[in-house]
Amino acid sequence: MQLSTKVDDFLSQTQICVLATTGPGNAPHAIPMWYLYRDGKIVITTHHASQKCKNVDRTGKAMVVFDVREPPYYAVMVKGDAEIGPGLTRDEEYEVALRYLGEDGVGKFMEQYDVGGDDATIVITPTRVIEFS
Repeated sequence: MQLSTKVDDFLSQTQICVLATTGPGNAPHAIPMWYLYRDGKIVITTHHASQKCKNVDRTGKAMVVFDVREPPYYAVMVKGDAEIGPGLTRDEEYEVALRYLGEDGVGKFMEQYDVGGDDATIVITPTRVIEFS
């Protein structure tokens, strides 16, 4: 799916998103997350044992909401096909931490971060995009 330039630029910015998946019994499961936006896909780092990972593994679907909470308000809801991918490399994790914590916070975060065998990513390929303004 080709995204508009406005949406593409918006998703390329650093912001917190809310990842929504469908849990057991069709219960909604939503959580704020950090993300990377690469090649038109949303990449979220997590662990294989997480509920969100189990949900995506079961359904193959996810929705992500991005929003600006100050005027001028703007939001993008992305529905998509989702799959579980391998965990990020240490360099990719550094990229994520730098993006969200800046130069001052990335070092301490990376000291505590351990790339482990349980790491995974949720990769969302947009199938529908809705903008709100």
